[in-house]
Amino acid sequence: MSTLYDLTGDALRLQQQIDTAATDLFSDDPAVVAAATATLEQLISAEFDNRRQVEAKADAWCWVIDSLRARRDARKARAAALAELAAADERQADTLQDRLIAALQRIDPEATKWDLPEHKLTSRKVSAVEVTADVFVLPDRFQRARTTYSPDKTALANALKAGEQIEGVALVERRSWKIA
Repeated sequence: MSTLYDLTGDALRLQQQIDTAATDLFSDDPAVVAAATATLEQLISAEFDNRRQVEAKADAWCWVIDSLRARRDARKARAAALAELAAADERQADTLQDRLIAALQRIDPEATKWDLPEHKLTSRKVSAVEVTADVFVLPDRFQRARTTYSPDKTALANALKAGEQIEGVALVERRSWKIA
């Protein structure tokens, strides 16, 4: 069985042979024209058969690509569902932990550690800054500014289409393919 690469290579070779044989159609010698016509008939038949094989092979490739994309979509959906389940589990665990600690602190509000038969509950003191004020109300020394730059591709495209030359920028055309 031929590969798609082999078949497309055959198609190119057949096209070159057809081009070569076609030039002989303009010969002044009727025998050369007759031979070229017979050769062209054979090459055109071979090219037609090759094209059908290329299309069948390409269609099989499309099936594989569709199959891989369907599997990707199913895995993404499964991953999203698992992420939702994991987040729900985390929320439940956090809620239960908060309730457990609240219950234990009723018994001993000063405790920072609990040694249970199978588990240990420990705590540590941490400090964090909570900012409820608008950042612009804070003095400048307590503000951090971030500036990011990115190219305005719409403006660049319009300028290039209008004939403007911009160093380091080019308007390129690509063909986007979709399997349907």
